[in-house]
Amino acid sequence: MKVVHYMWSGNMGGIEKLTLWLAENQLKRKDLSNLILIGTNKGTLFETLQQKNISYDILGLKNGWGFNLKSWRKLRHHFKSTDIIHIHTFNPWVLFAAIISGKKIVYTLHGNFVYGRKVKLTDKINQYCIGLMLNHFTDMVTFNSKFTEATAHKRYGLNSVKKQLVYNGVDFSNLTLTENDDVKRFREQHKDKFIIGTVARFAGVKRIDRLIDAFKIFSKDKKDVLLLLTGDGPLRQSLEQKVKDDKLEDKIVFTGFQKNAADWESLMDVCVFPSQNESFGLVAIEAMYLGKQVIVFNDGGGLVEITEGISPDDIVDSVDKAAERLNLCYHLKNQTQQNEVIQKRKIYASIFSIENMETNFYNIYQQLLKK
Repeated sequence: MKVVHYMWSGNMGGIEKLTLWLAENQLKRKDLSNLILIGTNKGTLFETLQQKNISYDILGLKNGWGFNLKSWRKLRHHFKSTDIIHIHTFNPWVLFAAIISGKKIVYTLHGNFVYGRKVKLTDKINQYCIGLMLNHFTDMVTFNSKFTEATAHKRYGLNSVKKQLVYNGVDFSNLTLTENDDVKRFREQHKDKFIIGTVARFAGVKRIDRLIDAFKIFSKDKKDVLLLLTGDGPLRQSLEQKVKDDKLEDKIVFTGFQKNAADWESLMDVCVFPSQNESFGLVAIEAMYLGKQVIVFNDGGGLVEITEGISPDDIVDSVDKAAERLNLCYHLKNQTQQNEVIQKRKIYASIFSIENMETNFYNIYQQLLKK
């Protein structure tokens, strides 16, 4: 069995990371080979693919609707020699080439539903094309959460489509703590503080503003607390300005993008992921695997599904409730950091492993090829 995965770029985002992990674990099977087809020559993932001996090719597209003859020939060549085409990102030419190839098509909806920013004309066109593809030309549609599935049904219909829920999986073997010099210095400098934190791309859907607002309420009259914001993105400047306006500069630290975010998560006593309409939330699973308590908002989409399975009380419905929950965590720190509690979180997080995800997709491929 051969599988060709398609994704847009070599940037190390959520979709790209998942596709890499999935492809790597698939190669552990003797009866399966694969290749990752990448739309544009952007990002830093290519060196990693080479190190892990994962076959890949770059189409050389300049934008989502761009087209050239060389790219088309590559598409036709790779699709001709595969059994399963597994699409992770929308591209009209890739979809068209997949359709006319006559091969089995699996389309995974990762939840890119344009929440948190203004909807453009191209978004509407893409949505129409995706709906057309899913309803008429796809052999299997998969969703990474019940939230993604429900949203997809509202947008695309999907009443007569074969579909399946396949939760995202984390490669826990790569979740290692390096304890670099910056982390060690930070740990020593703030060893007596109760640290609340998050790891995220600072974009609209992540709603970091809600976390800052909750922390402002919680931290009033507390000198031994700190908010650690790890990540970067288009809203970083405005968030930094918000912190200044709220006069919280001495209690909130922006670390910027960190290659190994787990190092910084390890410093946090409580992890808060304040996203709104998040499709899943890999970082929440990683935080739980590290033994951290995780707080989310009830409109957090897939994050709610993750959290309700282990600690439904950590799902809050407002900024005020988030502040109250943080205050409780602050006073019960010793209880929430007990070894048995930490181990329980780790065991629960292990359900969402990349191995389980790979097995689910392998079974789907086999079912499609038998038919």
